Amino acid sequence: MQILNPYNRAGVWLRGSFHNHTSNSDGWFPLETVYKMYAGYDFLGISDHDIITRHEGERNIKTVFEAIEVSSRQTHMLLVKPPLSMMDNYSNEFTIENYQRLADMAAANGGFAVLVHPNRYFSNYWTLEDMMKMERYLGIEIYNGDGNPEYDIAFDKWDALLSAGRKVWGFGNDDSHVYGQEKRAWNMVLTNEETGEAIVESIKNGSFYVSTGYGFDAIRTEGRTITVDLRSNKLLDSMYKYVTLFGKDGKVLQETTGRIKQVQYECKGDEGYVRIEAYLEGGYAAFSQPLYVETDGITAQHR
Repeated sequence: MQILNPYNRAGVWLRGSFHNHTSNSDGWFPLETVYKMYAGYDFLGISDHDIITRHEGERNIKTVFEAIEVSSRQTHMLLVKPPLSMMDNYSNEFTIENYQRLADMAAANGGFAVLVHPNRYFSNYWTLEDMMKMERYLGIEIYNGDGNPEYDIAFDKWDALLSAGRKVWGFGNDDSHVYGQEKRAWNMVLTNEETGEAIVESIKNGSFYVSTGYGFDAIRTEGRTITVDLRSNKLLDSMYKYVTLFGKDGKVLQETTGRIKQVQYECKGDEGYVRIEAYLEGGYAAFSQPLYVETDGITAQHR
């Protein structure tokens, strides 16, 4: 049995978000104000609706990414590092063929595609059927900070995709448009360099987790054992935590609570994958990427 651990690497943790808007589309504020709203972030993407906003002007954010939110009336998709040539014959019409074409253009440019707010049933969402038809996208937005928990959390669809054998990562973003929506959800990326190229490489490898205020110091594997080191300091160690490990079909594998700093889990071999959700009292949380469990070179959910 082998556990594929995307966190098995040295590096530093960098904080950032890819899904944010300016007044170039339906955001309330110009780019220079959005930069100030995200002061302290290590990287930031601007993804205006159906337009690529060019980064310019002064900012204190070291790494920035051009992005676009492809925005049909039915379904939305985030593209990070889209080529500017995409706009020459651009259409946001939702067909699998058109969205696949745009996703592939971003990938060929060194970027990636994320299917966003897939459970936002009152406006723009993804059916599981269409998510299964799409190929070569990197992940889905499992936590959208817009503020509607019944519509903006998508662990159900993530587990469905993972259990069907789709290797997709989970993203967290603000989808910020106005004051108060910033810094609600972000991605913590483990990378050995503070460059755009290194951040994208780590993202593609799954070396990141989603945070709403809590986190992991490390996620380690040895043999059959997964060890989760929760973010730790004198104050955090005194607080109550709730840690749940999920496997194939969203099955709860283990639940641990208490004033803990570490959780361990012994894999049986039939999990398919193991993903970790950690909650700190007060509601702050962290969500890991799946650690795939393979037996004889075959991931269990493919059996």
